[in-house]
Amino acid sequence: MRHTTQWIAICLALLLVAGTVSADKRAEQQIRAEYNKTTRYSKQKNVDGLIRQMAPDFLYKTKSGQVLNRQMVEMAMREQYAHVKSVDKRTTTIKKMEIKGNTAQVTTAEEVVFTLVDVQGRRHKVRSVATTRDTWVKTPQGWKVKMTEVLNEKTFIDGKRQPGN
Repeated sequence: MRHTTQWIAICLALLLVAGTVSADKRAEQQIRAEYNKTTRYSKQKNVDGLIRQMAPDFLYKTKSGQVLNRQMVEMAMREQYAHVKSVDKRTTTIKKMEIKGNTAQVTTAEEVVFTLVDVQGRRHKVRSVATTRDTWVKTPQGWKVKMTEVLNEKTFIDGKRQPGN
């Protein structure tokens, strides 16, 4: 009888672990799908799509420590995309993902290359590479990014590295 009770306890523990692993795997797949949407929306210059991926209390922290809320990020994106002729490349590589219940921490390596037109009408190639730490939360509407923190960033305009990053 004692062995049966132990066996049942072991089986239940294994089922719980398997359920957690399965839930984490689903969460990982869903978050990866969100990053794929981010790539697509960026290439389309679809600010509305990008904003829909953010939690209402989304925050963006720059490498220098400046913090912008969702509304500030939206205004900045609309202003920047107004000068972007094309998004030529956008990649996100997930370096690390930790999921704990309804929260996920994701470290990414990102690269974006775009062509912009300055006020004189001249075209410029801009390339930005960054390492970010994103915090995702599961909501009734799916996974939403709650915070993006830029850990490292380098920006090049026409091949020249820009100061301050």
